[in-house]
Amino acid sequence: MHQPLTLFISMRYMQGRRFDRFGYLVGWFSIIGLAIGVMVLITVLSVMNGLEHQLETKTLGFIPHALITSRSGSIDPRKIPSSSFHLKGVTRIESLTIGEVVIQSADHVSAGMILGINPNEHDILEPFFINARQTDLKVGKYNIIVGSKLANQLKLHQGGQVRLLVPAVSYLTPFGFLPSQRLFNVIGVFFSDSDADAYQVLVNQQDASSLMSYRIGRITGWRLWLEKPLEIEKISSQSLLEGLVWKDWRDHKGVLFQAVNMEKNIMGLLLSLIILVSSFNIVTFLFLLILEKKNEVAILQTQGLRRSQIAMIFIIQGSIVGFFGSLIGASLGIFLTTQIGRLMGVLGVLFTDIVRLPTVISISQVVVVTISATMISFLSSLIPSVRASALSPVEALRHE
Repeated sequence: MHQPLTLFISMRYMQGRRFDRFGYLVGWFSIIGLAIGVMVLITVLSVMNGLEHQLETKTLGFIPHALITSRSGSIDPRKIPSSSFHLKGVTRIESLTIGEVVIQSADHVSAGMILGINPNEHDILEPFFINARQTDLKVGKYNIIVGSKLANQLKLHQGGQVRLLVPAVSYLTPFGFLPSQRLFNVIGVFFSDSDADAYQVLVNQQDASSLMSYRIGRITGWRLWLEKPLEIEKISSQSLLEGLVWKDWRDHKGVLFQAVNMEKNIMGLLLSLIILVSSFNIVTFLFLLILEKKNEVAILQTQGLRRSQIAMIFIIQGSIVGFFGSLIGASLGIFLTTQIGRLMGVLGVLFTDIVRLPTVISISQVVVVTISATMISFLSSLIPSVRASALSPVEALRHE
């Protein structure tokens, strides 16, 4: 009987039949403020998730997620086949020769990355080739397919030539040490609309190994495609065969994703302050309610209600405000996230259809934010509730 009684009294107090209008208004402001805080937090986190996902797709989608190689920098795939690896989270394994190169055309010089691929194995960039096929990268022909942005920068065209130099590999000549270098024939470009267009070049795997001065049949290592590239820390902790080392995208792009993750966390922390401020409205609302109902509270105590039951009456009210505020805010946040592209277009922030604001709604984040906001509301109601339970019936009714 105790719990239904406290709930019944709480709901009666929430109706505010004779309740001070100012305090009643503060109660509604508490719900609205909490709802706005939850809505904004969910919307911003969803946008940050979308940007992170887009960055992952555009940046990590076309570079090696991970590379298993030796300490010397090359391996023999016949002695260490791909079947010797049993790694969780890996969806695909390919042989790869990779290295940093200097790319020199007739007019310009640029830094880039050479990817030596097997023309008989489908490469992820193949659908983006323009006027070229992967099978055109025949061994000994020294053909090359260049990223579109890099080709424009170096003013390269199909049928022309470009020189690749490997600063890390040099050999002795009568003129001193010179970097390993070779002329390649430009047979096409690729346009993936990603960072890869600005620095990657594709050549035959054996031609790349020759340029890198590897022994015949050797490659840089095995290229791993990961199911969840951003969970690289957990995947890279798996053990490898002795003598092998693990390299991954963090070597080149780790700082970028650390900065994005830090920005996401800071934005979430700052916007959480809106919810925290709303909790003070709940404290104010309950104190005003207690001040208005102190005589009734005193009468309830004389009727036999324990102090814990008196406290529970106001805890339930604070929790109800937090629950409905969080639920309304979560619903509005999801709705705003799904419509934010149209809203930005109406406001004139995004002027073209080409520029879109990416969003990814994480159900787990929505649940965590909603529960956290409700718990903050619950904790905020404890102090006023304890204060209400400490009221003395004698003092409250002395002047009545």
